[in-house]
Amino acid sequence: MRGGVIKRGLYKSTYEHDSCGIGFVASIQGKRSYDIIRRGLEVLERMEHRGAESADNKTGDGSGIMMQIPHAFYADEISSLPEAGGYGTGLVFLPRDTHAAEYCIGEFEGAVREEGQRIIAWRDVPVDNSDIGEIAARSEPVMRQVFIAGREGQSQEVLERKLYIIRKVAEKRMRNSTVTGASHFYIPSLSSRTIVYKGMLMPSQVKSYFDDLHDLRMSSAIALVHSRFSTNTLPSWDLAQPFRLLAHNGEINTIKGNRFWMQARESSFATNLFGKEIEKILPVIEEGKSDSASFDNALEMLVATGRSLPHALMMLIPESWNEKNPLPDSLKYFYEYHATFMEPWDGPASMVFCDGRYVGGTLDRNGLRPSRYVITKDDMIVMASEVGVQTFPPEEIATKGRLMPGKLLLIDTEEGRIIPDEEVKESISHQRPYKKWVESNRIKLIDMPSKAVPVAIDDDSLHRMQVLHGYSREDIENLLITMAATGAEPTGSMGTDTPLAVFSEKPQRLFNYFKQVFAQVTNPAID
Repeated sequence: MRGGVIKRGLYKSTYEHDSCGIGFVASIQGKRSYDIIRRGLEVLERMEHRGAESADNKTGDGSGIMMQIPHAFYADEISSLPEAGGYGTGLVFLPRDTHAAEYCIGEFEGAVREEGQRIIAWRDVPVDNSDIGEIAARSEPVMRQVFIAGREGQSQEVLERKLYIIRKVAEKRMRNSTVTGASHFYIPSLSSRTIVYKGMLMPSQVKSYFDDLHDLRMSSAIALVHSRFSTNTLPSWDLAQPFRLLAHNGEINTIKGNRFWMQARESSFATNLFGKEIEKILPVIEEGKSDSASFDNALEMLVATGRSLPHALMMLIPESWNEKNPLPDSLKYFYEYHATFMEPWDGPASMVFCDGRYVGGTLDRNGLRPSRYVITKDDMIVMASEVGVQTFPPEEIATKGRLMPGKLLLIDTEEGRIIPDEEVKESISHQRPYKKWVESNRIKLIDMPSKAVPVAIDDDSLHRMQVLHGYSREDIENLLITMAATGAEPTGSMGTDTPLAVFSEKPQRLFNYFKQVFAQVTNPAID
C-alpha cells in the first residue's frame, strides 16, 4: 500500500467501480417511527441479489443504512445528552489491536479539543458477529460510538462544520501515522442530524449484526439503504455504503479527472464560513477510496461550505440541455457559470441522498441507472433501484414514477412535501445573478482580435509536414475533416485493433499517448 493505493498482483485499487442496489423509505410529513427503519431494512434485504458475496457465502461486499439520529433512544442510553441537535454522534471503526485503538482514540479526542468541542461519552456498540462470514470476521473492526457537544450557545450549523473539521483532521493524522493499524481507523458518519450503520455485511446481516437496529425505541422519518456489488475491487468495511450524504449505484467514469481537478483547485479555496481553517479539511478527496466515496467527499465539502444539498448536486451532476431537453435561460446560465470551476461527475450514476432534512434521488444526464418510486396515500415514499422492494395493496398507492435523466426527486421532511424538480431548480438558479456574471465575463474566441495571417501551403509541402508529424490518411479523413467541418469532437466505435501508442513500433504523436478512460463493459447502450 502506498499513498492510499493498494496494489496486489494485477489488482490496483484505483480501478474500483460500483454497481449496486440503492433505496430509501421516508415519511413525507417527517413522522418518525421504528416502522420506517423496519421498512428500510426490508428494502435492503429485498435487494440482496444486488449485492455480492464472497466464496464463504456469508461475507458481503457491504451493506448499510442511514437514518435521522434516534435521539430518544440515545438519550435512554446516555443520560448526559443535550437536547436533539445540540450534539453530534457517529460510529467509529477502530483497529482490534489495543495499543493502536488507544492511539486512534487519543488522536481523535485531541482533534475534538482543538476545535473547542467536548466529548460527552463513548459507547460500546453492541454487535452480534456470529452470523457474518469468515472473511468479514478477519477484518472486523472494533465498534464504538462517540457523542460530541459544542460550546454553550453554539448553533447546530456551526457544530456540523466543527464535526466535519474534526473528522477530516483525524483522518489526515491516521493516514500520516506510522502506528501499525492506524489506517483501519474510520468514521462512517459524524453528524448532529444523521447516523450510518454499515459494514462488510450481506443485506440480511445488517439488522442481526447491529443490536440497535432491532430496538423498538429507535425512530426516524428516513431510512436510506445500500447493497454493494463492487466490480474490479476488494470489499472492505469502510467502503460499504451509505457514505455521509449519499449512496450510489453505478460508476463515475470521469473519476480520475474529477479527483485531479479537485486537488488542483484546493490552493484557491476560500470561504468566510471556514476562514483560515479551510486548510484543515484538505485534501477534500480521501486517498485510496472508491469513486462513490470520492463523489461523497466532494458533495460533503460543497454542502459544508454553504450550499444546499440540491445546489451541490446540481453542480456535480448537471443535466444536459438540447432540443430534446430545453431548459429555462436562468438554469442554462447557472450550469454555464458553475461549469467554469466544476466538471460533471459523469456516470452512469443513480444517487440517493439525505442530510437529515432532505431526502431524494437523482440520475446523471445519461439516465442509464433507472430508479423507481411509489408514493402511498398516507404520505410514505419508497424509492429503489427496482420495483418490488415494498408491497402495498393497490388501493393504498397514490402514484408511481421513475427518476428521469438529470432530474431531482426531492422530499423536504420539515415542510412535509415533495418539491418538484422545476421548483427546486428555478429557486436555486435565481439565488445569484448568474446571467449577469456569465455575460459580463464570458469571452468568445471568435471575438478575440488576431493579427495572425494564414499562410498558404502547397500540396506537396503539406503532405511532407503531415508525414513528418505522423498524420495518417485515416487521421485526416476521419478526424481533422470532421473537426474542421462540424466543430465537433470526432467519435469512434469500440474494437480498434491498432496498438496503444506506448506499445507501437512506429513513431507516434504526443497526443496519441493520451486516451479517455471509460467503462467498456457496463454501458452498451452508450458505448
